[in-house]
Amino acid sequence: MFSRKQLHVTHDIADEPFFCAMPPELAEKIQALVYHREYDARQVIFFPEDACDFVYWIRSGRVKVMRVSNDGRELTFRHEVAGGMIGAECLAGRPRWLDYAEALEPSILCLMRKSDFTRLMTEEKNFAAAVAVHLSGRVTDLEDGLAQLVFRSVRSRIAAGLLRLYAKQHNSTGAVRITHQELSNLIGAARETTTSILHELQDRNIVKLANRSISVLDPDALHRVALDG
Repeated sequence: MFSRKQLHVTHDIADEPFFCAMPPELAEKIQALVYHREYDARQVIFFPEDACDFVYWIRSGRVKVMRVSNDGRELTFRHEVAGGMIGAECLAGRPRWLDYAEALEPSILCLMRKSDFTRLMTEEKNFAAAVAVHLSGRVTDLEDGLAQLVFRSVRSRIAAGLLRLYAKQHNSTGAVRITHQELSNLIGAARETTTSILHELQDRNIVKLANRSISVLDPDALHRVALDG
């Protein structure tokens, strides 16, 4: 489960969500500084106490960032999909990871060394602006999630969490790739409670449950549940 796949693959970053809007000359400069790596489903990308020596962008697949307590409880901070970034904490001077990052499905990540990342942040304003926008969005999501945890019911948190994932990763059918346990870890609830509420939402034709996915049938109704609980 925790093996590391050392396969490097080559891809053009010009069509990657994070880099596609950057000027061609900057994209070419970045291309020379990165490589790609494939990860199997459930493969750990980094462990606690690993050195913070790379920044990662998700090209395809899905990655979760989590922390595990001494007694085995898991807190999931976020799921990242194509265009997402992990590892920017190195800007704050963190020498080693406190968390795990794990691929939830077969994924391809783009890697850049910390030294190159910090140098580009000072040399390239377009790159620095893109990183700042991404991190600002992440802070907003974290603050919204904290407010939900403190002020909202579990039902409201489940609906809000699904809406955030739906905005990031739904396909043409409205399906969000997530299990009941993964959603529970994201919103801070017991799996049994999450499953019960999801079945209630399914009975109201707001969502449809399937194997390892949840389809959002009525985003407006789900939004009202998120607001009202």
